[in-house]
Formats: sequence, C-alpha cells, structure tokens
Amino acid sequence: MSRTRLAVLFGGMSSEHEVSLRSARSVLDAVDPQRFEAVPVGIGRDGIWRTATDASDLAAIVRNGAPLSGVRELEADLVFPVLHGPNGEDGTIQGLLELARVPYVGSGVLASASCMDKAVQKHLIAALAPDIAQVPFVTLDARALQDADNREGAIASIEASLGYPCFTKPANLGSSVGVCKCTDRAQLDAALREAAGFDTKVVVEQGVNAREIELAVLGNGGPETIVSAPGEIILPPGTWYDYETKYVSDVASYAIPADLPPALAQRLQRDAKRAFVALGCSGLARIDFLLDRDSGVAYLNEPNTMPGFTSISMYPKLIEHAGVDYPSLVSRLCDLALARHAERAALRLDR
Repeated sequence: MSRTRLAVLFGGMSSEHEVSLRSARSVLDAVDPQRFEAVPVGIGRDGIWRTATDASDLAAIVRNGAPLSGVRELEADLVFPVLHGPNGEDGTIQGLLELARVPYVGSGVLASASCMDKAVQKHLIAALAPDIAQVPFVTLDARALQDADNREGAIASIEASLGYPCFTKPANLGSSVGVCKCTDRAQLDAALREAAGFDTKVVVEQGVNAREIELAVLGNGGPETIVSAPGEIILPPGTWYDYETKYVSDVASYAIPADLPPALAQRLQRDAKRAFVALGCSGLARIDFLLDRDSGVAYLNEPNTMPGFTSISMYPKLIEHAGVDYPSLVSRLCDLALARHAERAALRLDR
C-alpha cells in the first residue's frame, strides 16, 4: 500500500515565523512513517518556497533548500500548513490550496480569515452566539492613528468607553505579537502606534482581572468532535501572557484540567464547541477564554485555528489529556482533512 505524500509547510511571511518552525519540528517528528511520506516545505519571509530531502534543520531549508515554482510541483496528496499568523493562518494559504484542489489540515478560507481577524471574529460571535460573553472592545483604523490629532481623539474615546487598564492588539496577529497592556494615556499612545505598525486595524479591549482558560477542539464540528477539559495558564503575580512570557522567559505553567467548578467547566466546553461551529472551523482550534476573577464571568477571548503546535504547547497537551497522544493527533488531523476534502469534492458544480 503506497504512503500518503504529506507536505508540511512552515516558516512563512509572518512575525510568527520562528514559532512556526518550532511547531513544524514537532509535527515532522510525530508523522507516522508507515502511513505518510513527509515532505518539509519552508516558506521564507521573502515568500519563496523551498524543500529538501533532509528535514533535520528546518531553518536551513528556509534559507538554502531547493526552490519550488508552485504548490503542484510538490505532488502532495495532503498538506499540513503549520503556519501561524498572516499569510498562513488567515485564509491565504487555504485559498491557494483550494484552487490547487489539494486537501489540507485545518479550517477553510472563511473560518481561517475570520478567526485571524479579531475584529471580524468578535462581530460574528456577537451575531451568531450573542449569549457568549466578550469583553467590551473598539476597533480602530490603523492608518488614521498615524495622525496625532486622530490618535488623541481615539485615546479620549477609549478612556471614556473602556478605561484603564486596556489592551491594544493588531487585529490580524497571534502569539501576542504587538499586544500591549496600557494603564495610562502615555502607554496607550505608544501602544496604538506599536499595534498600527503590524496591521491596518487595531483592536482595543477592556482589561479584566482574569484567569487564562483554554480549551482544545478536535473534529469537523459533528458529534465525533472532541472538546478537551479546560486548562489554565498559570502566571506569576503581576504577569500577563505576552510574547516574552510565552516563548522567552518560560515562567508560565499549565494546569490541566483547570481548577473550576464542574458546571463551569461543562459550560466552557459547550461554548467552545458552539464558537467553533458558529465560526465554521474544522480540524482543530484552541478556544481561549478570560475568566474574570472578580465577577466570575467567562469571556470568549479568541479562537486560534492553528495554535502553537510543539509537543509541549497547550493545544497538544489538552488533547493528550482528552486521550489523544501527539502522534495520534497528527494522524487524526490528516484523516479529518481528507474527509473534509472528500465531502467538498462531492458537491455539485453544475446546475
């Protein structure tokens, strides 16, 4: 029986390039060699795709691998896009693979794009699942923020509607890149300019004294879909979950499952799946909540359609607690991708 040719994409034109390499390393190490022929494909920040027969050094493939002229040159039966952030998790790669008619792991074009764009995602949840709480927020045009007078007006509006502390975010990034916590006007002014350097839209959210609660979803939205128990990111007092905390200082720890009342844990599982289905996700997603320590309200923070995927990342750990180990997770995601592709391929193209 011939093996499935699986192209694993990593790197990408994104500030999350290095995180992608870490995730892809774990995926490639876990691929079942009896079922799959893994082909590493590195995408440079310049957009050039490169490949190699030796997958031991992924950064070297990005720099010096053999260039590819197009996705069809891969002759892949299936693609696993282990890409985080813009130009990978935002529907762009998914659209390319749809046009090439190649099956791929994860959500489709619309779900990927809408979950990547925090502003769009928030409005969709408000319309489709209005009883799932979200923190108050505003969306700003980053281009307008380049003008000092416009920025002053935005700051005054944010102070009146959200107050301090608040968090500024580029609408279309992940891994907390470009995210700032603001406790006064000077910090907010600098943070708006920082976020505007990463995207054309900026989201500002009201700060809450929150616990970071995350759940993993595995499936295509049907009854077979697995939703993990909630897990919690444990941080030292006075620390918030920024890029430094996630990937550099290593001060965060996990609690799986989180210490929550059973009724609350079950409600979070229900709401995580509802958000997954409402946004049209498939394959996988990590659904993040902010649990207000003062009010007890659980706010949907954001869904991540291609969360951090190293063997020690939160998503694989949550799914492992649910009974699916890392190698089985990789195989299951490939199966879900092939099933979704077959379902879509069976749709009529004529009248």
